[in-house]
Amino acid sequence: MTKRATIKDIAQAANVSIATVSRVLNNNPLVTTDTKKKVMKAARSLDYIPNSSAKSLKTHQTKTIGFVISDLASDALTVAARAAERVLAQNGYNMILCTTENDPDRELEYLRMLMSKNVDGIILNSTGWNVDYVLEINQLIPVVLYNRKIADSGFVGDLIDTNNFQGTYLLTKMLLQEGHRRIFLVGGPNRLSNAAERYQGYAAAMMESGIAVSDEDPYFFSGEFSQDTGAAAADYLVKMEYQPTAVICENVTLTVGFLSRAAALGLEFPRDYSFASYDGLPNAMLMKVHPTSVVFDTAEMGEQIGRSIIERIMTPDMPGREFIYDPSVIEGDSIAPAARI
Repeated sequence: MTKRATIKDIAQAANVSIATVSRVLNNNPLVTTDTKKKVMKAARSLDYIPNSSAKSLKTHQTKTIGFVISDLASDALTVAARAAERVLAQNGYNMILCTTENDPDRELEYLRMLMSKNVDGIILNSTGWNVDYVLEINQLIPVVLYNRKIADSGFVGDLIDTNNFQGTYLLTKMLLQEGHRRIFLVGGPNRLSNAAERYQGYAAAMMESGIAVSDEDPYFFSGEFSQDTGAAAADYLVKMEYQPTAVICENVTLTVGFLSRAAALGLEFPRDYSFASYDGLPNAMLMKVHPTSVVFDTAEMGEQIGRSIIERIMTPDMPGREFIYDPSVIEGDSIAPAARI
């Protein structure tokens, strides 16, 4: 997809007038069935995306940005989206927020919808599945990635992310310093860059203490970044023959699912296991136990997202950039020495 197909392209392919194509696309009842079939066949062959904004046909801008996130329940994502929207509004842009629930089909549907609305740019917290289509979009409009990179040399855009490696590395080191050696990591899918990098931080810290780990290790449980995965990890944990003494969850959604299921199983922290979380829990101070977490300035990250997409719209030929935010540690009371467990 090197350029967006137009109704002129369809008219030429179908050997009809532009006016006829327009009547077909607008469902004019006066068009014959044969003509309609011929025009629609040409439109499909050209991968035509209908443009819902008449104004954009003249200005080539709609002053609209699409923001596609994976989980509306994630505080880290919604805080960043609100901050990005403020920056966009201050610069005269509107934002369309879409949530995929980590469903690749839903993501593709939203991306096609945003392209049909002729948005000026897209901010994407990717599911990791529709890379080819994202690369096609990237040839037409600016794309800014949040949290999850696209590891393809064909992608030229910005990445705003946390220091995934450093975050889990710090949490793992804290547990190792308390004498823990069997540390159970609950992670996301390896196809996502942030999940892979968080696993690498954990593995590096363990290796420094002489403990070799692998992604097939019994102390590693992975799935989607979802509450269901967190809950399944808690069920798996209590059935393990050689029990770990500590648990790390790779993001806040996993943490919510894990802790909710753990409570139903009667587990307490740090009485039964020490616990740490990548990302802080909203309203954590209201909880009986305050999880030790690495946290990030997600509002500042959101503002950078807004600035980045505007800058790329204004200067489309600029090279790709990365804005990586380092973690801060919030120490709670969820970690105890291994000898106590």
